[in-house]
Amino acid sequence: MNDIKITAYGATNFVGRSSFLLSDRDHKILLDCGIELRPKQYSKAPTGVDHIAHDINAFLLSHAHIDHSGYVPKLAQKGYNGSYYMTAPTKDIVYKLWLDHLKIEGRRHWSESDLDKVFRNIRTNDYNKKFKISDGITAEFIDAGHVLGAAQILIDWEGTLILYTGDINDRVTPMFDGYKLPKEDVDVLIIESTNGDRYVPERSKIDVGLGLLAKQTADNGNKMLLPSFAVGRSQEILITLAFDRDLRDVPVYIDGMINSMNMITEHYLSEKWVSKRFLEKLKSMGLNSPFEQENFIPIPSISDRTHSSRKFVAKKNEGAIIVTTSGMLEGGPIHTYLELCGTNENNVLGFTGYQVEGTTGRAIYDGEKEIVLQSDYRKMKNIILKNKIMKFPYSGHSSVDGLKRAMEKSGARDIIMVHGDKRNQDFIVDYVKDIAKPKILEEGILTDIRGS
Repeated sequence: MNDIKITAYGATNFVGRSSFLLSDRDHKILLDCGIELRPKQYSKAPTGVDHIAHDINAFLLSHAHIDHSGYVPKLAQKGYNGSYYMTAPTKDIVYKLWLDHLKIEGRRHWSESDLDKVFRNIRTNDYNKKFKISDGITAEFIDAGHVLGAAQILIDWEGTLILYTGDINDRVTPMFDGYKLPKEDVDVLIIESTNGDRYVPERSKIDVGLGLLAKQTADNGNKMLLPSFAVGRSQEILITLAFDRDLRDVPVYIDGMINSMNMITEHYLSEKWVSKRFLEKLKSMGLNSPFEQENFIPIPSISDRTHSSRKFVAKKNEGAIIVTTSGMLEGGPIHTYLELCGTNENNVLGFTGYQVEGTTGRAIYDGEKEIVLQSDYRKMKNIILKNKIMKFPYSGHSSVDGLKRAMEKSGARDIIMVHGDKRNQDFIVDYVKDIAKPKILEEGILTDIRGS
């Protein structure tokens, strides 16, 4: 067997541009191909992928989030003509995200025709089903517990087992029961380290606080704004609200791409993709979908009605919850709602996800009151926020104890950390020193992961 090497084109000691090439003398397999979203700037491409695209044998995508998938169509433009392997939910979700990215950034990285070439060559596979990706190499998707369809990628490379976690979550969430691990020990573990220095509270504790505050705010006739990521977090928040009996009489307005993602989620509500526990809960409530609750009200996406609908909801004399994009408040419907609701000191803005440095969300999270908003008609407007700010420590990534457990239970002799900042990685190296000595990659450097 030839020596196996790994090259990282991003997401080494930072989050963004996840893309990793596994190679030996005869094979080149690319795992993920994302972009790095940068506040107030265009996104950044993974460094070096353009030069190897024509030469790879297979491409595998762990999940749809844009920092893992946003550069995939460029592979087709640069000459890759092979298959794109992913789960069926990821295929449906990522297509919507790619179209949205075109609306936001245009053809900076790739075009509609590149997207179409990729889509024609997507091959979907279920969890726990081995499939051939090259001569002597098979792969298998394993539940990551992160978002719908998210997978860890287990590769059998001529007898060497390599597990790439992508993004994993160890906590029980509304639809998932945490990440799974392969039944057999692996030789190499490539593991994310996003929460390398963070203990993530159990969801049930956070959910109670969210429900109580939402009920109190609505009962007093005020609005609770919950900006949320369209994929994953928004569905979790809506399921939490749907399962809270005290909120059945509270209008829950749903705006932005969340509505499209809800429809995709409904298509995959089976034990193949979500927790049996979750499905049994739905059944006990007489529901086929958590999003069919009578108090859930989608905001129409027809352009000539959207602004008037948002204005009507924001100004209506009723207590309500508004779940909308974008999760980091960089744009989208949340700007309209903040303009209309943010100057009322009795309304609440609830943060349900991490806010990247430099984003509007991070500025507000850190206490900034005077902010610049973009209205539905692209006009910029300064406002001074007076509403209450609440922070709910949700995370879609494994806690530090879950990362340690994965390292220990995987049986891996070689462990490589990716997708986390240096402070997190330094912490986890010390935290797991009794069981492992994880390594950190350097971007663009060819690194041995296991010899023959």
